[in-house]
Amino acid sequence: MEIPLDHGVDDINVLMKVGAEHAHDIDALCTDIASVIFPTAVNPPTEATISAVSAKLIQLVSDLEARLLSKRNPHFPLTWDILSKSGFLREPDLIDFILARVAEDRLGACIAQDKVKSASAYLDHQNGMLADAAQTLLAAESLHRSGAGNTYLGLTSELLYKLTWQIVAAIEIFEGARHPAIIASAKSLLSSFCEADRAQDAARKIVHFSDDPTHTLVGNPEIYGLHLHVAALSADLELDHDHILRLIDASSSAPYAVMLAACGVSKTHALKNIFLYRGDLITPREAGIFESGYSNLQADEASIQIGYWASARAQFLSGGKLP
Repeated sequence: MEIPLDHGVDDINVLMKVGAEHAHDIDALCTDIASVIFPTAVNPPTEATISAVSAKLIQLVSDLEARLLSKRNPHFPLTWDILSKSGFLREPDLIDFILARVAEDRLGACIAQDKVKSASAYLDHQNGMLADAAQTLLAAESLHRSGAGNTYLGLTSELLYKLTWQIVAAIEIFEGARHPAIIASAKSLLSSFCEADRAQDAARKIVHFSDDPTHTLVGNPEIYGLHLHVAALSADLELDHDHILRLIDASSSAPYAVMLAACGVSKTHALKNIFLYRGDLITPREAGIFESGYSNLQADEASIQIGYWASARAQFLSGGKLP
C-alpha cells in the first residue's frame, strides 16, 4: 500500500532533516526524563509553580518583543522557539528572576493592602530623596498591578541587556534579514532604562532614608508591606532583594526563621511573620522545629549561615553549578 505524502514533505532533504531532529531528540529525552525522576531539589516544583514560571517567561518575552517590533504577535512570541532552542531561556539568572516574581505575587497576596502603611505616607516627607523614592515605589507597584505589558522594566540592567539582544538576534534569524530599525529600538530602550525605577530599588532607598528603624520594618510586614519588609531584611543581612523573596517563599519556613533570627527579631514577632506568609503551608514538623530551635539560635550564628547561602547563590547564578 502506498503511503500518502503531503505536498512538500516528500523531498529527501526534508526527510533527512526531520529524521535527524528526532534522532537527536531521543538523547535529549534522556536528560528530561532523568530530571523528572531524579530532581536535584529537595522539593521538586509543583505543577502550579511550573505553570506560573512558564506564563511569566512567555509574557516577558512577548512584552519585550512587542516593544522592539512596535507590535504584538496575537498568539505567541515570534522568537519563542528560537530562544528556547538556544538555551538562553534556561539561564539560571533569568529563571531565578522569574521565580522571584512568582514568590513576590504569592507573598504580596498574603497582606491585607488596606491595612498597609503605603509608601504614600512618605510623599510629603521633608527629605526630598525619600519622597522621590516613595513616588517611584508607588509608580512601580501601580505598573505591576495594571499588567500594562512592561514586565521587562523589572529586570536588572544586565538581564535586560542580554534578553534584548537575544530577542533582536532571534527576530533577524526568524525573518532572515538584518533590521536596523529594531537595533535602533533596542539601543533606545537600553539607553533610557533606569534600574533605580524598579520597586526593589525604590524600597531600598526608603529604608535607607526613613526615620523608621529597620528592626521595626523587619518585624512588622503587615504594616509596612512586602517591599519595605524585604528591603529592610536586605539592608540588615546584605542579601539581594530577590534572594530574600525566594527564601521567604522556600519550601520550608526554616530559611525565613533563620533570617529573622539574624536580625534579632523576637520569637513572638517571628512567629507572627511566618504565619502571615506561610500560615497555610506550615507542617507540624516545621512548627516543632521552630518552637524548639528559634530561641536558641544566636544572631551571629544565623548571620554566618546566611553568608554561606549568599556565596552559594552567587556561584550558582554565575555558572549554573550547584555547590
